[in-house]
Amino acid sequence: MLFSIKITSSDGEIIEIGKADTPAEKNLITNIDIHMDTVNNNVSNKSNAMLAKITIFGSIDEAINSEILKLFEWSKESHKEKWYRTLEIKIKTDESTPYRTYSFENVFVVDYIEHYKVESAQGDESATNADKDHFELYLTQKENNFESIEAY
Repeated sequence: MLFSIKITSSDGEIIEIGKADTPAEKNLITNIDIHMDTVNNNVSNKSNAMLAKITIFGSIDEAINSEILKLFEWSKESHKEKWYRTLEIKIKTDESTPYRTYSFENVFVVDYIEHYKVESAQGDESATNADKDHFELYLTQKENNFESIEAY
């Protein structure tokens, strides 16, 4: 699978990783988890209180250093008007075959982690992502926006 993400703020700032027209970014998003979570699991009936939780894992690579810095800045943003952003996730089975696209409005950073590893693993083709420098971005959607999620 190939993944790309595009995160857009209300003032038009864009964070984009995995752009199709940039070969160096082709495999830098390594995993995406999308979790539709019922907030109260101890109920007798289906609850409308649900959250979309998204986790994005990716390699820290010089090709996307400026975008990684933007993720870091967003994670510590102190101005409320910049907390909530639109997230678009594209998943492809190969470079030309779209599999699924998701769109989430009003997502915000719950946690952001950067892992730095020993330098010898960075260029090793057999090293796993866990052995390389990588990031983890944990997002959720603002309350009462669940109906705005699109998947196609």
